[in-house]
Amino acid sequence: MMQQTRTYVIGAIALAAIIGLIWWGVTRQQNTEPQGSIKIGVIAPLTGVGSYQAQQAMRGLELARDKINKQGGVNDQNVELIVEDSKAEPATATTALNKLINVDAVKFVIGDVWVSTTVVIVPIANERGVFLLSPIATLNSLSKEDLFFRTMPTTKDMMEPLASYAYNTMGVRRVGILRQATPFGVEHANDFREAFQKLGGQIVAEESFDLTASDVRTEISKVKAQNPDAIFNLHATSPRLGLLMKQAKELGLTNVKWLGSFGSENGTLVKEYGSVVNGLTYPYSYDPADKGKGVQTFVAAYQVKHTDLPDLAAANSYDALSLLVEAIDEVGEDPQKVKEYFLGLKDYDGASGVITFDQNGDVKKPIFIKEIREGQFVRLSK
Repeated sequence: MMQQTRTYVIGAIALAAIIGLIWWGVTRQQNTEPQGSIKIGVIAPLTGVGSYQAQQAMRGLELARDKINKQGGVNDQNVELIVEDSKAEPATATTALNKLINVDAVKFVIGDVWVSTTVVIVPIANERGVFLLSPIATLNSLSKEDLFFRTMPTTKDMMEPLASYAYNTMGVRRVGILRQATPFGVEHANDFREAFQKLGGQIVAEESFDLTASDVRTEISKVKAQNPDAIFNLHATSPRLGLLMKQAKELGLTNVKWLGSFGSENGTLVKEYGSVVNGLTYPYSYDPADKGKGVQTFVAAYQVKHTDLPDLAAANSYDALSLLVEAIDEVGEDPQKVKEYFLGLKDYDGASGVITFDQNGDVKKPIFIKEIREGQFVRLSK
């Protein structure tokens, strides 16, 4: 009987030890793995004319999110992206932001990854105290001291080098403008005109059309009648740039030079229109060949998952999420404190280059000129 009792006691001790080890393991796991999530809203044109930009942006965002969560998240929480499709439509972008604020209760939103829709959501974000960070929006009109920041230079910063290159290097004197009827089209046209005319150039015609227009022959014909040396192509940042050039060449505009915005660097554009878009010259603010540590670390990580090189939207979006999470980790989830953190940031070595924000949440980055040449995006200027 005593032997049986001793066996029971030893068994009970062993069972208690096993339970203790299991409890210790569970507790340790709970203490070391991120609990819950920090929700970050994302607004991007996943469908519609801006889908290529959105695809690139999501690659950058997902790469940053996965890296952050693999390293333990932030403040013992994983980063969760709540993504809404703006369709590159102002009304849809507004609905998306209201949903993120009212339903998902987010305090931070990255987007829109489209210029003309960002304009309509900035006032809403400011009114509701939501920190809004765009990887793409360039418009000068958004340069204000508020809760809106961007990892992209302004339209004016992009247009001045383009005008200078067109006038001084390409020898262009007479430019016709074909543009989308959006804030993006208006600002790019105005800023290019101002810079080009200061150099002595002339804008001989300007025609606008709907963002989704698939037939712009009438507008092209009006510009053609003014005998321009070059045409500034400001159709949607999508293959419609190629559609416009194809229609222009079919109408006999074969000897003009072509200028474009940063959106000319579009993989789908060169795949669909090939030699049609050869010679399209544009300004750009990102170079994957940059020797900076931040750029090269990002490019290496990107190419583990994707065969092509990252573009501006991917790099800027990666930086947007990385910076936002760094700020939250340092100062918490108060949008005003995050704003102050961003304003105090100096020379951040990012995926898109070195970043410093001014008092209006704008960045200054080197702008250089590129050209589409046989399906490649070739850098022309230093």
